[in-house]
Parts: sequence; structure tokens; C-alpha cells
Amino acid sequence: MTNLAGWLISMVAPMVIRAIIAAGFTAVTYTGVTTLVNSMVSDAQSKWSSMPATVIQLASLCGIPEALGMIFGAMLAVFAAKSAVGFSKYIFKK
Repeated sequence: MTNLAGWLISMVAPMVIRAIIAAGFTAVTYTGVTTLVNSMVSDAQSKWSSMPATVIQLASLCGIPEALGMIFGAMLAVFAAKSAVGFSKYIFKK
């Protein structure tokens, strides 16, 4: 029974350590990218508000604000998916 417990701990412990490390790297990287995208959004909003009213109205009729929202959302979604795949590859590597 002691041999079984020792073997089980020796098999699971490295995977748990890798999971903790990968989760930390993923959290730090995702936080950094989220901050970067949020700063890009706030910069775009400040530039948007400095435009003349007629240009803003025409761009709004064309759907530019919605398109920008989709682009920024897609950037975050792609990064989240790639970081999740990288997280699992790091944990379950051979």
C-alpha cells in the first residue's frame, strides 16, 4: 500500500506543479493583454469623441462602432483560446 501511494504521488506531483506554473503564466499574460486591449479601446474612444459630429454620425450609420467592438472582442477571444491551448500543452507534455 505504501508503494502504491508513493508511486501515485510521484506520478501526480510533477503534473500539479506544471499546472500551477502554467496557470500563473497564463493569468499574468492574460492580464497584460487585457490591459493592453483596454487601453487601445479607451484610446479609440477618446479619438472617436474628438471627431466632428457629422463624421461621427456618418460612421455610426455605417456601423463602425459595432465593427470596432467586434474586432477588439475577437482579439481577446483569440488570445484566450491560444493561451488555453498553450496551458494544456504545457501541463500534458510528454
